[in-house]
Amino acid sequence: MNNAENFHFGYLLPTRGVVVAAAGGAPETDPIFTLAKKAENLGLDSVWLGDSVLAKPRMESFTTWAAVLASTERVQVGTAVMLAALRHPVMLAQSMSTLDCMFPGRVLPGLGVGRTDLKFEFETIGVPINERARRFSETVEILKLLMRESRADYAGRHFSFEGVALEPRPKSPGGPPVWLSSNLVDSGLKRVARLADGWITNSITADLYRQCWEKILMYADESGRTEEVEKIPQCLYVTMNINPDGVKAEAQCGEFLSKYYHKTFDEVRKQLLVIAGDGDRVEAQLREYAAEGARVFVVRFAGGVQEEQLENFVSELLPRFK
Repeated sequence: MNNAENFHFGYLLPTRGVVVAAAGGAPETDPIFTLAKKAENLGLDSVWLGDSVLAKPRMESFTTWAAVLASTERVQVGTAVMLAALRHPVMLAQSMSTLDCMFPGRVLPGLGVGRTDLKFEFETIGVPINERARRFSETVEILKLLMRESRADYAGRHFSFEGVALEPRPKSPGGPPVWLSSNLVDSGLKRVARLADGWITNSITADLYRQCWEKILMYADESGRTEEVEKIPQCLYVTMNINPDGVKAEAQCGEFLSKYYHKTFDEVRKQLLVIAGDGDRVEAQLREYAAEGARVFVVRFAGGVQEEQLENFVSELLPRFK
């Protein structure tokens, strides 16, 4: 994925959108599978799922993950991002290994720590919010250990075990690649440098992106992983509205995000990478990140109709990169 001409484009499925549309009732799930197949047929490389239990309720990640994999044939299916510290690492490892057995080469776990404003979600599930980062690091260590070794011991602050043999064993050597998310936070970037098979970020400027990557490489050198880390996929998560009518794209995106986050559009843009406009504008901004090394783009559409956004994306943008 780091080849200069080899770009990878993914689409975030609206697993929260169908729950919101249900207004407290049982959601209509067919759109998830229809959109996943449409993305595959339109030539995208992957589809992705968000993760939340209480903070922003959506369809549960693992069951949806398996169902989307089964309903498609070619695309990879990933999580952007799964809050891994909400799950016990041994159970998490078994679930991921099982998915890899059924769909080898198509499982892309993207994992993240979660923000401090998710305290209610974490602590309701039994994870103190101030422990989440350390639990997350141990969880990633355990995932990789159990999928790499036939029998393993582990001794950490939060998790310890002896003689655990994970079954089923993954089909992919060492299990599916584990991508870790971090913006410009030293502890997160150190974790990427030490443990990640891929890096996910939504850095709001290309300059911040560059600063993050430089730090990852610095920390990789300290960990003795420079050669390995230099080759990992660099993934940009971007919220987008693309339309030949750039004014319409901006208006739809702003209306959607201000309602979604209960903030002004300007405030949202200070915290998230948001691109709205026609093909020229979107390409120009993505090229800034590509110049810094980004080769994987995971796109969440904000505003408008998902099917129309997918079609606009494929007609307005993909030919410029493929």
